[in-house]
Amino acid sequence: MTLPLDFVIPDGWTAVDPGDSGAVFVAVHPVPGEEFTPNITVSVQQRPDEASIDAIATEAVERLSRTLAGLEVLSRRDVGAPAAPGVMQLLRLRTGEGAELIQTQVHLTVPGPTPADRLVLELACTAAPATARRLSPGFQRFVGSVRVRQHEGMQQ
Repeated sequence: MTLPLDFVIPDGWTAVDPGDSGAVFVAVHPVPGEEFTPNITVSVQQRPDEASIDAIATEAVERLSRTLAGLEVLSRRDVGAPAAPGVMQLLRLRTGEGAELIQTQVHLTVPGPTPADRLVLELACTAAPATARRLSPGFQRFVGSVRVRQHEGMQQ
């Protein structure tokens, strides 16, 4: 599925091929001397079911927790508007190798012409803790810049 999105990539980030990651967009921000390369991912999911955006955010945590040694939800808050609700959650991740990472996830609803056409965008920024704090303002600007080009419609 492709979705016509417009967004502004923050300074210092470089778009890369998402490969088979399941994401529609991936950008990296190389940090000299750091083992983990910070990344931003954008994924799109068609959600014709009636799951709330909170339930969808919980599903994302459960899905991610199956691939990690540890996961803790540090915070979660509602964002967006009633017509297009969203959730932002801050996660602490621990890899099987013992590395600690911070991931900020933003789940945004894109209402469709009918409830069955609803899409959910998952925007995520993952980095080492100290780097995550430094990159957070850029990720916030990235999230704020995301727009769906309604006039072009969707292709499947």
